[in-house]
Amino acid sequence: MSSRTIAIPRLMHVGSGCLGGLAALLEPEFEVRRLCVGSGDGPSFAFAQRVTDGLAEAGIEVVHRSALSGRLDQAAELAAQTIVDEVSLLVGVGGGRVIDTVKLAAARTNTDFISVPTTIAHDGISSPVASLAPAEGPRRSYAAAMPAGIIVDIDVIASSPERTLRAGAGDLVSNLTAILDWRLADGHGRDSYDAFSAMIAESAARPVLGLEQLGDRDSHERLAKGLLLSGLAMAAAGTSRPCSGAEHLISHSLDAILGERAAMHGEQVALGCLFAAAAHSSPDLAALERLFARIGLPTRPADLGIGDDEMLAAIEGAPATRPDRYTILSELIESPQALERLAQRAFGG
Repeated sequence: MSSRTIAIPRLMHVGSGCLGGLAALLEPEFEVRRLCVGSGDGPSFAFAQRVTDGLAEAGIEVVHRSALSGRLDQAAELAAQTIVDEVSLLVGVGGGRVIDTVKLAAARTNTDFISVPTTIAHDGISSPVASLAPAEGPRRSYAAAMPAGIIVDIDVIASSPERTLRAGAGDLVSNLTAILDWRLADGHGRDSYDAFSAMIAESAARPVLGLEQLGDRDSHERLAKGLLLSGLAMAAAGTSRPCSGAEHLISHSLDAILGERAAMHGEQVALGCLFAAAAHSSPDLAALERLFARIGLPTRPADLGIGDDEMLAAIEGAPATRPDRYTILSELIESPQALERLAQRAFGG
């Protein structure tokens, strides 16, 4: 019997009003000799300042590095600073771009990393992958490491724009179609399906199908905990497969086509999820459509200002964004007519 080792965060905390009291959460589990807190310059700056003030009041040496915006060169600079200043713990306070910047710096310096999301727009808050922009070319995914700790302040999440909550829901439910693609790839000898990791990913996503709205504490906790579980699923699998299939490739393709007009990742993934569900003839398609209508996720490309021709072009170009990833699109790419029929089914004609 084979065994596996899974990197599970030593600290996972979802609560209210905990930003100013991180010291009490961190000190029992981590070396807090010298900390670096990273944030952006937008709303995350004030939240990060609350964190640094609380740490300083607890007698912990801390420096605040702001203006992080998801660039590869910033991750490299932060890694260098971590080494030179002998930082013992890195803390990312902000959205996905801040967290991914700090996450990669931590991975490259073998430093423990604490993820403190101020929005939950996607599963990057807990995944072992960092999506960053190099000096030239489109944003890329880089292998990083699972956060050593994840702290979610529900009060902070509740203050974020509802659009980010919708995007988080879109990213989370896409686990349901990603799993179908993973199983398909396994059947064609193009990947190795892991039922354990898939079970975690599905358990994270399925409760979201029952959400009626996104304005209460229950919905925020359900999203936050589901996104944390998605990160664990990827860590258990050693790949993003449990949470990333054709729907993510479609979103990447939309990014390339739309440029500055691109919508939020989770919004585009939601559209891709509808298409993938239709392509797989998934019984979840109707439930996804009802959920999206209830909470305001797009149910057709026009909802995001995307033309039908642009959407079809994105679907056709999606497999090229990651040729090594076998999905349902790999079987349909040679038939534009089939893609158009499925798009009509997925997006209501």
